[in-house]
Amino acid sequence: MWLMCWRRWLFLVGLASLGACGPQLGSLQRGETGQVTRVINGDTLQLESGLRVFLAEVDAPRGDQPYASQAYGELEALALHRTVLLAYGGTRRWVRRQRADDANATTTIARTGLEKGAPTSSAPQDTAAIAHVFVQSEGGRWFWLQNALVARGAAMVRPRFDNHARTAALLSTEDQARSASRGLWALPDYRTLTVANASRLAQRSDETCTRGDAPYRVLQGSIHDAQVFDRRASLVMDGGAADKPFSIVLFGDAFTHWDGPALASLSGARVRVRGTIGAFHDQPQVCLDDSRQLEVLHGPPARAQSQSPT
Repeated sequence: MWLMCWRRWLFLVGLASLGACGPQLGSLQRGETGQVTRVINGDTLQLESGLRVFLAEVDAPRGDQPYASQAYGELEALALHRTVLLAYGGTRRWVRRQRADDANATTTIARTGLEKGAPTSSAPQDTAAIAHVFVQSEGGRWFWLQNALVARGAAMVRPRFDNHARTAALLSTEDQARSASRGLWALPDYRTLTVANASRLAQRSDETCTRGDAPYRVLQGSIHDAQVFDRRASLVMDGGAADKPFSIVLFGDAFTHWDGPALASLSGARVRVRGTIGAFHDQPQVCLDDSRQLEVLHGPPARAQSQSPT
């Protein structure tokens, strides 16, 4: 009898220790804790301190986009009124500020990196955290919010050149959600596009792919011609119209910080690409923010020929 009681006591102690274990941060840096008091959209929430939090490395439909209300509901169900811990693996802050030389100028956006030190617990309204979020459930266990949303098909993976610490794990989760047609992946709007369909979407959107409200989608096809210049690259894909070829484009920080396969080697490669879709000078294109938005399906290994374009 005493042996059974002893084993039961050990079992209960084990459960208690599991519940007391904190979130598995790995290489992420621990940030603020707080309670979620508001869900703003499918990938943005607010803490009781007033700090807005953009969920790093994911993108959810918002506004009048298909599945936006469901994505909002999923985030609300998982996080609202719960204790959370923020953790950082890249740029920590998004800041909107006005140019000093023109009071009426359009606002510009600055991103504050890890070298700026530990973030504070409060922030003005024009500042938001860019963080991984760990939620403490009612039972005391912690779960990784981004992974939970992606697993449900409530968000897509969206790495950036300055935030991609856990993209590989999230892409694996997304592959499973897409294969099972969970959440947004069950809608025709979010199924993997062909180049021809991506080209039509780009011309319908009436936006450049650099605009924040441009559609973010996944497409698949073959690269016909890789054109690499001093400060940008244009990877022309098979399947576009003769007079309006569809291209994968990267420039600015995405080009400077490229650490994927050598861009010039991608001619003939079949790829899966995720990014914002739009048109520039009537030419349809998808913009990349990071090398992890391009997966090589057939052709040069995705990382074996990795090198900077400069």
